[in-house]
Amino acid sequence: MTHGISLSVPTVLKPTTDNATSFTTNILVVGGAYAGLSAVRSLAYHFNRRIKDPFIKLKLINSRVSITMVEPKSGLLNILGIPRAIVDEDFAKTQYISFEEFYDLKFDKVVSNQPDVLQNIATDQNTGNNEGGFEINFVHGRVTHLDENRAEYQLIESDETATINFDYVILASGRDRSWPTTPNAYTTKSYLEEMARSKHEIESHDIISIIGAGAVGIEIAGDIKHHCPNKTVNLMHPHETFPPEPLSTEFQSLTYKSLVNSGVNVYLNTRVSKELENGDLETTTGEIIKSDLNYWCHAHQNNISILSDNLRKDFVTSRNNILVNEYLQVLNKDKKLDAFFCIGDIVELPIIKSAGWAMYMGRLVANNLVSMILDNILIEPFPDLTQMPRGMVIVAGNGEIVSELSGDVELNHKGYVEEYKDYCIGKIRSTIGV
Repeated sequence: MTHGISLSVPTVLKPTTDNATSFTTNILVVGGAYAGLSAVRSLAYHFNRRIKDPFIKLKLINSRVSITMVEPKSGLLNILGIPRAIVDEDFAKTQYISFEEFYDLKFDKVVSNQPDVLQNIATDQNTGNNEGGFEINFVHGRVTHLDENRAEYQLIESDETATINFDYVILASGRDRSWPTTPNAYTTKSYLEEMARSKHEIESHDIISIIGAGAVGIEIAGDIKHHCPNKTVNLMHPHETFPPEPLSTEFQSLTYKSLVNSGVNVYLNTRVSKELENGDLETTTGEIIKSDLNYWCHAHQNNISILSDNLRKDFVTSRNNILVNEYLQVLNKDKKLDAFFCIGDIVELPIIKSAGWAMYMGRLVANNLVSMILDNILIEPFPDLTQMPRGMVIVAGNGEIVSELSGDVELNHKGYVEEYKDYCIGKIRSTIGV
């Protein structure tokens, strides 16, 4: 490439491959949710923009940059809408957008063991993403091991492994919670089956308890009570206030009142120690709370166990986040990995993790990575967080929207009410460009 930057010669993949295949790519994107898709889409945008330079175009055509995204879902699942999707099947159908439905992002090559995915997503041609200077590949699977220049992966529902060698990597593996708040959702069909199963579970039980009043627990409690008003819904939280994010007392109080007014039974200062065989919950003080169906929303797991031992030892914090610099490159006080970027929920930054931040990081890293490859410079640092306003939007009881931005707390802000008619998926698609 220009300015002395060299890239590996990528493997020429067939348009469709139905088994785990080892190959080489220039840029690997691990994860295809908000952050990963934003990165891939932005990489395509910047390469397309730069290819208008005749010299750059000649270089890209000669090298044909290979971008590969590995993701177990065959579409964009809007996690923001899951609390409602588990009780509303018609709404659930709007929250999973198959990759074949994307209007401005297509894949040149697809590796998958799912015949429908191969048939519907692979294009078997150079796509409208580019003018021949690069290609975008999709691997329908999960990375199981990652080091500085190599990844191992499995296709979904398969034990067979293969290797991807790369020059640059963007880790956007995100975080998981317990089912159904993190469904498998390998395809549109499997996702809808999972949502139907969760709705059936809720309809089949009279007392439903949510353990943990973070944003997810709050919204699940509120949505279940809103859509199933005859159910008894309990929300347990081990502290005096919620949610735990650094927001105002006014925001916390308004969220609490909204849930209580909707009929949710809120248990503060209540720590659940275990779930009994009949579904009842036992607290650390020995109290037994009657329950039939329980959703554990008290914790999440960052998907960083795939990192090699050395990477985890050097760059993972005690909070299971990854240390990054202002360009979102992995670093610690002694070492920086120039070609290894991390984005989304897994980064160690003092922000309230959100879909908006994830998409922003994807765009920022793509801009820097294309500039690094073509110009050998980084051009866009992360903003000064001391100057950034904190905020949060949450769906509480009775479908009410509680929001805070820069200290201004509001119930049912008109703009947020409009956005949450589809739980922001229209805004998300527009932001990413898919």
